[in-house]
Amino acid sequence: MPVRSLLRREESYALHALLLLSEEPGLSAAEIAAKLKAPPAFMAKVLSKLAKAGLVESRMGRAGGVWLKVPPEEITLLRVMESLSGPVVIDLCATLKRCPTEERRGFCYLKPNLVRMDQEIRKTLAGFTLKDLLPGATKTA
Repeated sequence: MPVRSLLRREESYALHALLLLSEEPGLSAAEIAAKLKAPPAFMAKVLSKLAKAGLVESRMGRAGGVWLKVPPEEITLLRVMESLSGPVVIDLCATLKRCPTEERRGFCYLKPNLVRMDQEIRKTLAGFTLKDLLPGATKTA
């Protein structure tokens, strides 16, 4: 059976780029793309979204490049994912006032559990920072 990733491709590239920039600040977008073996245009799009979210900044000129705008300990996985793709939920059913099953039956046993899972996943993603993912970091549960 094929493996399914929970992270979207641009979220994965964003996390890898942020980790790279925390270790090698000031790389150009092209250098980041090359080091991560990512399509340059796609990496530029990812970096643009990260800049709009206030996580990185681009500097032009001779000493230019891309830099973290926020310290690694303040960048959570949840923030990165939501900066690129919007709110994280397991299933859109949990976001509806009344899901299709509630419309049909008047209640839904699944929806409250989806809401609870969403809360736990968000809590976990918000509990991991970029700093936790860097070499030498120790994350305690």
